[in-house]
Amino acid sequence: MTSILVVAERYWPDGGGGELATHLIVGVLSKEFDVTVITGTKNPQKFPQVNYVYEPLLSIREKPLLWLNTIKLVRTEKFKKLVKESDIIYVPRFTFPVIPFAKKLSKKVVVHLHDYIPVSYTAVVLAPYEEHKRRIARDDIFLECMKGIKYCLGVVLFWWLPKLVRKWITQADKIICVSKRQANIVADQIPELKEKMEVIYNPLPPKLLNNEPRKELDDTPTFLYVGGDSYVKGFHILLQTMKLLGRQGVKARFILTNRYSSKSISALRQLNEKYRNLEINVVGTIEYNELLKLHQKTWALIFPSIWEEPLPYAVVEAVALGTIPIAAKVGGIPEIIRSTYTEKMLFTPKSVKDLTSKMSDLINMEKDLLKDMSEKLGRSALSRFCRKSGVDIIRVFTDL
Repeated sequence: MTSILVVAERYWPDGGGGELATHLIVGVLSKEFDVTVITGTKNPQKFPQVNYVYEPLLSIREKPLLWLNTIKLVRTEKFKKLVKESDIIYVPRFTFPVIPFAKKLSKKVVVHLHDYIPVSYTAVVLAPYEEHKRRIARDDIFLECMKGIKYCLGVVLFWWLPKLVRKWITQADKIICVSKRQANIVADQIPELKEKMEVIYNPLPPKLLNNEPRKELDDTPTFLYVGGDSYVKGFHILLQTMKLLGRQGVKARFILTNRYSSKSISALRQLNEKYRNLEINVVGTIEYNELLKLHQKTWALIFPSIWEEPLPYAVVEAVALGTIPIAAKVGGIPEIIRSTYTEKMLFTPKSVKDLTSKMSDLINMEKDLLKDMSEKLGRSALSRFCRKSGVDIIRVFTDL
């Protein structure tokens, strides 16, 4: 049986959408191949038929240090043995230094891109790409310096790292992108990768595949936001939108998950106290199952991201659960909801006025029509993201 070695510094439940996708893909691959995962996550969620190896060198999170540790790892006898015993090396995140080592041993390599790391130090490309394509490095500096002096110094010193990543990735045999938009952006920046690219949407978790969208909506329009106070996730856009709705006297409830600084919590509290028509509930970081339950009472997901999100799981989950996404028209989001009514709910990136207008349209919608849209949306997601992704993943590895 063909054997696959997965080299992933983080593995689900550690991490986010990319790590969840890796876990689901490992499950798909394990049905056809002999799979071993080496990871820096101590307690990964496991499939019984997969061999998991914990590697402390991969536990570091900062990319430059991770790459130095990965270079150390490939020199160890333990890792050399794992590579020699494998037919295919799968790199689903950032452990790119294993690629040249694997190629020296004549191994096939598959790289999975969940962001824009080959073209951007921050792995982020601000939207719209057409306006930012010639200033990605400047955007990286801006985004990192927003975080503080340490990060600002880091990007100034290591701005050249994406060029090194390109050198590693161009040696891979296949590169999987998660949306057409992401693939087009990467290919525009690195044309030599185009012939190696495959676009495969991330698979849905089994809980969503087997889910029947069930809505328990009350009379207060309820909106879910899951981006934390991240600038690129559009937290500042959300704040401005809530303020505008507050001034307009619109009655609405907001449920916010993920991490928020004390400064952000203070800003939300002030909004809540000033506008009595708004109910703002910050639940913070919650378990995945709890997040799925929140969708039952949610009218819509607010997703005001300002970067070219390759294929955000938050929107995929919302669609699968019948929750209308009111999302910025960025990245792979239009691909997720194409040919559905909810295409009309996409708004112009960074436009508070457009987002507020879409939310008002939903608030004024008849509840029966909203529930009907939810059911149709759920069915659309199942047809788009369920079995075909698994078949395509198997095909890529089988054809190597």
